[in-house]
Amino acid sequence: MAVGPWSDRVLDSVLSPALWLSAVLALICAALFTAWRGGGWRQFWRDLPAGCIGFGLGQAAGSLSGLDLLRVGDVQLLWGVAGAVSVLLLGRRLRSPGSQA
Repeated sequence: MAVGPWSDRVLDSVLSPALWLSAVLALICAALFTAWRGGGWRQFWRDLPAGCIGFGLGQAAGSLSGLDLLRVGDVQLLWGVAGAVSVLLLGRRLRSPGSQA
């Protein structure tokens, strides 16, 4: 079976160390946030997608801004954590029992 150039690009993306480091850091942000704010495993599984989305948005914002503050390889650590915390706080605010959303 011949491997084409498109599969090389897919494998390069999937096996990217920056992608895996970002995923691990997003998971750590979600776990620490859940431990800080409480809620148990059910809340952790709700916080995990929010942490991943927020870290990705923060990473994109940091890459587009051009400010390299606390950068580890291709991962914008400061921007990613700030994005994750922002989306986690927003998600908790929208899911709180007193909210109308």
